[in-house]
Amino acid sequence: MKTIKQIADELGVSKQKVYRFIVRNHITASSEVKRSKLYDESAEMLIKQGFLEDELHQKSHHEVHQNHINDTVSEAVIELLRKELEQKNEQLQEKDRQIREKDRQISEMQAQLSMNQKLIDQEQQLHMVTEKKFMLLEQQHEHEEVDMKIKEDKKWWKFWE
Repeated sequence: MKTIKQIADELGVSKQKVYRFIVRNHITASSEVKRSKLYDESAEMLIKQGFLEDELHQKSHHEVHQNHINDTVSEAVIELLRKELEQKNEQLQEKDRQIREKDRQISEMQAQLSMNQKLIDQEQQLHMVTEKKFMLLEQQHEHEEVDMKIKEDKKWWKFWE
């Protein structure tokens, strides 16, 4: 046989909570000693079972509430990650577009560079041909001068000498 205080101590709850449970469930004391009500084992088991059921119900309710909170948080995280993924995909598409534009610019510059190189080669060839012609003209002019000098040296009166 145990008192309300002893049962409350075993359950880890207040005496008042045990007393309210007893009144609510119409549990009667087996005996009374010095104004303390004593409860037999069957009453004690009913009280403990009631508190365990309440505790399980509260835990279950808490778990349901916690699961709801977890689901809400999970949904928020998923939505945040989805938005972030969309943003990253948009950034990647923009980068791809920029890369294609740079590739196009590089191709144009390479074509221009190739054309400029061909023009430089043509200019060098033209310069070499021009120089060669100039040298030939110079040589021809020198030969003509030499020939003129020889002709001058051979005046008609010098033929008789």
